[in-house]
Amino acid sequence: MELSKAYDPAQAEKTHYKRWEDSGFFTPEINKNPEAGKYSIVIPPPNVTGSLHMGHALQHTIMDVLTRRKRMMGYRTLFVPGVDHAGISTQLMVTRQLKEEGKTPLEIGREAFLEKVWAWKDKYGGRITEQIRREGVSVDWTRERFTMEDDLVELVTKVFVSLYNEGAIYRGARIVNWCPNDETVLSDLEVEDREKKDGKLYFLKYPVTGTDATVTVATTRPETMLGDTAVAVNPSDERYRDLLGKSIDLPLTGRTIPIVSDEYVDSEFGTGAVKITPAHDPNDYELGQRHDLPQLNVMNKDATMNADAGPDFEGLDRYKARKLVIEKFEELGLLEKIDDYEMSLPVCERCKTVIETLVSEQWWVSMSEMRGLALGLKQSKDYPRFTPQNPHTKVYTDWLENLRDWTISRQLWWGHRIPAWYNGDGKPFVANTFEEAKEMAGTSDLTQDPDVLDTWFSSWLWSFSTLGFKIDGAESGGSGDAERSDLNTQHSDLETFHPTDVLVTARDIIFLWVSRMVMSSMKFLGERPFDDVYITGTVLAPDGQRMSKTKGNGIDPLDVFDKYGVDATRMTLAGSSTGMDFAWRDEKVESYRNFANKIWNATRFCLMNSEGAKIDPGLLENGEDLADRWIISKLNSTAIEVNRALDKYAFHEAVQTLYHFFWDDFCDWYIELSKDEITGGNSEASSRILTILEQALRMLHPFMPYLTEELWQKLPGASNALHNPAYSGVDPTVMLADFPIGDAALVDKTAESEMSFVIELISKIRNIRAEMRIKNSEPLAVSIACDEESEGIFEANESRILKLTRAGSLEIGRSLDVPKASAKGVLTSGAEIGIPLEGLIDFEKEIERLEAQINKLAKEGDMLGKQLGNENFVKKAPAEKVAAVRERSEEIETQLKALNENLETLK
Repeated sequence: MELSKAYDPAQAEKTHYKRWEDSGFFTPEINKNPEAGKYSIVIPPPNVTGSLHMGHALQHTIMDVLTRRKRMMGYRTLFVPGVDHAGISTQLMVTRQLKEEGKTPLEIGREAFLEKVWAWKDKYGGRITEQIRREGVSVDWTRERFTMEDDLVELVTKVFVSLYNEGAIYRGARIVNWCPNDETVLSDLEVEDREKKDGKLYFLKYPVTGTDATVTVATTRPETMLGDTAVAVNPSDERYRDLLGKSIDLPLTGRTIPIVSDEYVDSEFGTGAVKITPAHDPNDYELGQRHDLPQLNVMNKDATMNADAGPDFEGLDRYKARKLVIEKFEELGLLEKIDDYEMSLPVCERCKTVIETLVSEQWWVSMSEMRGLALGLKQSKDYPRFTPQNPHTKVYTDWLENLRDWTISRQLWWGHRIPAWYNGDGKPFVANTFEEAKEMAGTSDLTQDPDVLDTWFSSWLWSFSTLGFKIDGAESGGSGDAERSDLNTQHSDLETFHPTDVLVTARDIIFLWVSRMVMSSMKFLGERPFDDVYITGTVLAPDGQRMSKTKGNGIDPLDVFDKYGVDATRMTLAGSSTGMDFAWRDEKVESYRNFANKIWNATRFCLMNSEGAKIDPGLLENGEDLADRWIISKLNSTAIEVNRALDKYAFHEAVQTLYHFFWDDFCDWYIELSKDEITGGNSEASSRILTILEQALRMLHPFMPYLTEELWQKLPGASNALHNPAYSGVDPTVMLADFPIGDAALVDKTAESEMSFVIELISKIRNIRAEMRIKNSEPLAVSIACDEESEGIFEANESRILKLTRAGSLEIGRSLDVPKASAKGVLTSGAEIGIPLEGLIDFEKEIERLEAQINKLAKEGDMLGKQLGNENFVKKAPAEKVAAVRERSEEIETQLKALNENLETLK
């Protein structure tokens, strides 16, 4: 059977994914073995408003590699897809759509707005799932979940009610992140820091009560001084010791505030005296709690000043109020100075509005009990296990140990509405339904809380909500000691697949998602949500910066798929996955496209010479020829190494091992070493190479599913490799063939060592021919001086050495006896090579060429040396560029050494 001349990734991707999905290969039910082990992963749900980015592509590739391998190993695998409703993002998307129609959400009302959101979701919400399909990930689409599905809404409501009935959910006024533009609370993850180089630090003088003295405080937000309720100094600061216990006449307000001492104060910042505004700064809020200070909120929800700011400021925008405060301090002679100050401003990640921290009445979850459950799990059983272990384990435990209560209400319309209804006196009745609330209140004159829950409140249940977990009553759940038999499950998925095996995610949500999933699972199921957490690095732009729409440096994975193919992209991502950040390089994905083409062409060669051949695993149990024993050994050692690497989430090691086996061992060497037998009609040789290829394709399949399926289907007798009875009766596919685990008994270190001698010798002779520019048509007279062991190896493989080096003769002895004008080389074994050059090259022309090349490289080397010697360049240039310069400099040094040796030989 012949292959086309070139691999068409797009055609393979279109053909095979549909077949896999339609055939039910992605479902655990495809495995008919009731005793099979289980393996499960739930996908971190992307936003319904989102589109695929490189972070998704990286994580989905990693999860799919793990799932495909386990499926091939005979596990019942479940890879659950799903999408998050993304409260703020979706609401903003639909709000913008309304704006284009000349309308606002308030004008059309809540119900009509939600109808618009659902219509938007139905029309556009499937984009992200179609893009996930393009990645080739083998998720079970029959179990796709959405966080606003009816049963998930019901579960979220019951969890809220259960926690409220326990006293773990409460309503109270505390400090929050507030977006004045969207007028909602934000989680820490929804706030990003933006550098402001032209900031100002204002030094304001506060009069000490009853004296002529003043205390100067430094602030970047002078408008908040209208809400100050204290001035704080460090108790060890001698400058202010006499002022402790005294008070301040706060300018512009007519209020008197105390001077307090607290270790929190940094004596080195500003003047060492700090204005304290508990209602508008999280650190001041904590200090205020310690000193029982009042909280005075001087801002409205839209960041204008309220009545408590005073009549001169009420209604002003915060920045206009800032300007007026400074003017009035200057008029009073209380403005000491204004310094330029580089600072970091917290902004809403979506609208980029500078956020305010303010005290607001919200719904909260007390985390103390659940934090203890998560810490206890980590301390007693070391779950979850993080890879890389450092620093993520410490980050996780530190976060839990310092965890504060979680604000879960959001001032939005789209999301899980808070199940609380208020009577005319403002008393809340928390219930699963309005009917229950009416019964509790004894009246139907109730108003539901307008807020919705934080998106993370549904996401923290994701590991088990997606598997059918239900709470039968409002008070179900409890201490985390629930028995598995008490759980109401669906499809038996919860009982079978929970805990899941691994969560693959990014480091920035260890706090907001990973830790909360552990806490919720321990609380409601009494068990961990997953065994392992693999933390991926960030895919950076080619310039080493984070990808960003505003910077215009993003890489769209769909464009990469179109240009290079999905398989090459997956290999690039998995091969770069060390847990560290890495910069995207088109050259790398191009190299893996070339890798795919290399395998395609190698397979094409094997099939063109496969008449009478068939896949026969028995041919890999032993071999008489060195090359056969060597490749069988390399195949098995590769399988062992790949499995070892994947077991410890070392994806980059697995990729490099596979790459080197295919490119170097199989394509570059074994095919060349066996070519005469294969093209000469030796059916056993042809069968052996097809069998090796078939097993190698199976190993590669989790990383490059499309290429491997396309080629595997063409191999004669490949379907006979489907040995697992769990998959009996299904259409042949490589994705259900056994994953090679390797046989240590077939790893032949002697054969590997001997073949390495032969390969190194052939490579060295070829390099000499290339470096000395000797025509391929010119036969070489090769002399070798080596020990007795090496001599035996070289003599046994003499015909192959002569053929692959195009040498005319091979003379082997204990000493090297060649003319002075000979090219020489030394192997790692100590063997010496000599090749007389007389009559093979024009000495004068070659000397001239070498000298010109040496001069050119020397100039480049000098230039690079100056760059590396420039401290400014090394410190300020992107790390990737510095590394590239250093690598090129070392490369030139190696080349110059070789060229000078060649020049010395010719002279």
